Amino acid sequence: MTTANSKQERIDRVSTKAGDYEEMSVNCAQATVAALQEEFGFEGGKELLKAATFFPGVMSRKETCGALLGGLMAMGLAYGRDKLFDPAWSTPEANEEMFRYRQKVWRYCEAFKAEYGSTMCGVIRPLIMGRDYDTMDPEERRQFIEDGGKKKCRIPPEAAARIAAEILLEDEA
Repeated sequence: MTTANSKQERIDRVSTKAGDYEEMSVNCAQATVAALQEEFGFEGGKELLKAATFFPGVMSRKETCGALLGGLMAMGLAYGRDKLFDPAWSTPEANEEMFRYRQKVWRYCEAFKAEYGSTMCGVIRPLIMGRDYDTMDPEERRQFIEDGGKKKCRIPPEAAARIAAEILLEDEA
């Protein structure tokens, strides 16, 4: 098996897993970050899932897609800093490194946006569902599930996990 094949297999695996987790949890942020966390061995465990729990609340407001946010959380685990300040970060080399990481995150967001025309759930969900739902209304939430929301809403986590994995794998030999 070539490196390219193994990378593609990892991308496919994490993408499918993110979709499967979305169907199981109906939480696109948790689904995305959990799949990436498992595939790349990121630490964070239960605390990370807890932190992602209410990102669908942002989605309920038709704001940023939770799948995109879950991918950003995973990229933060890969490239982020674990302190508010460290004098070593003030060096030109450290600033360059952080700039490179920010470029990766920018590319991630732009690639996600290119797939859906937006990073906003209020734009994406009607595209994949055929209409929008007020998931804060119990009847609308029930209708969302009946209309196949679990199955259809696996698409953004699959895309977010795939795009994030492609970028994360750039750093592997």
